[in-house]
Amino acid sequence: MKNSCLSYTIVASIFLMLISGSLLTTGMFMDGLIYGNVADNMASGACTFWHPSHSPSLHPDFYEHPPLVMGLLALFYKLLGTHVWVTRLFTMATAVLTAWLTVRLWQRLGYARRTGWLALLLWVLVPAMSRNAHDNMLECTMAIFVMAAVLCLLHLGSRRRLLWAALGGVMLYGAFLCKGFTGLYPFALPMIVWVVDLCLGNHRRWGQALMLAAADTLMAVGAFALCVAATGLLFPEAVTYFEQYLSHQVLGNLDTPIVDNRWTIVWNFVEQTLVVWAVVLLVAGIGVATKTSKPSRKDWRNFAICLLLGLSGVLPIAISLKQHGFYILTVYPIVACGAGALVQGPVSAWTDRGGVRLHRVLAAVAIIAATGAVALNAAHYGKPGRDVALQEDMRLIVPRLAEGEQVGMPISMAQEWSLYAYYYREKHVDLARIDLQNPPADLPRHLLTDGSTAVPPELYREIDIATRQYKLFELKQ
Repeated sequence: MKNSCLSYTIVASIFLMLISGSLLTTGMFMDGLIYGNVADNMASGACTFWHPSHSPSLHPDFYEHPPLVMGLLALFYKLLGTHVWVTRLFTMATAVLTAWLTVRLWQRLGYARRTGWLALLLWVLVPAMSRNAHDNMLECTMAIFVMAAVLCLLHLGSRRRLLWAALGGVMLYGAFLCKGFTGLYPFALPMIVWVVDLCLGNHRRWGQALMLAAADTLMAVGAFALCVAATGLLFPEAVTYFEQYLSHQVLGNLDTPIVDNRWTIVWNFVEQTLVVWAVVLLVAGIGVATKTSKPSRKDWRNFAICLLLGLSGVLPIAISLKQHGFYILTVYPIVACGAGALVQGPVSAWTDRGGVRLHRVLAAVAIIAATGAVALNAAHYGKPGRDVALQEDMRLIVPRLAEGEQVGMPISMAQEWSLYAYYYREKHVDLARIDLQNPPADLPRHLLTDGSTAVPPELYREIDIATRQYKLFELKQ
């Protein structure tokens, strides 16, 4: 038990070291900034759960994604205040809860909790986790509901399996409210288990097993549908919200050409898990070569189930050309459990025979890793992290602006999405696009440019601020 606690500490420290360049910085990925601003508006009452809004100039009606994550973050803001550190705390809380559920899945697969750190280590080794786990991505929260659904749907031997399946459907409705259809792949789990057991010859009565798997699936789908119907009856405004979401964000973006190849998401999955497979091959190879241990029938079964479930969360995304690597973040803890199943035998054997010497080594590594994690994060505390020039200039410009002020911006900068989000987060400043060649009659008091746009001298005068890139202008009276 002492060795397992040290192992968990080492894995947590590795994770904190990997994200140290961003965790305690003020910079954030553009999507996470926007979600945080929407949550801020919810917390202040500027918008509602079923009618979210970002700002007058960017997503005045936010139908881009379902609202659950923003609603949960709004609760954090109400309790702790609206601040970038509260956003980081919320995201890290989702990571911790997902890690706990990953260990619970490891136990559900039939392995001891003391070796659960192995699944977590393989999860942490996925580069996408350290790149996105701190940026308030919707998938970070959706992973909680996905993992909870998987745990519910794995109650295959329980007398109350249908009730657990129904609860799994409810959890998948929560996943849908986080990020839509990309979180619904665990519906395939009962049939995946049936197929794997059929291939392994585990079914004495395969027809009866098929009926039970179908019943589990139908119960989960039925519970999901009941949640959808209840939402529509209790909250009529939710119907309007999802009509807009489905028409604009889902159907309207199926052929948005972000990638050139529909299979890009599959190659992304392979690329992100290369380190995991390399570790598994190395450890399993050593285990077989030294005759320490080799994967059992149960290990191969668990691996197949987890891998197929993970692929069911990847392959459907190929129907759309709108693909980003973070869409499949939720599959990695599941795949990590499956990969860990193949190497838990030799790892357990090595740790069990380590004795006092191994304990001392683990203790030393844990102390060094924890100290390194704290030092690295402390070294980056308060720094911009990303978008350095933007943030440094903003800190000089924002004090000259009023709270909630609308500031002009040349239409040539219309797609600088992070600029909108940072300024709104800082002081609820709304950046409004202006055609300086055909200016409107009611020009805003201030104009923000990127320094490369010509500003008509008869309209605005430049304010002397020692910025690096962006310039602030004031309307001439």
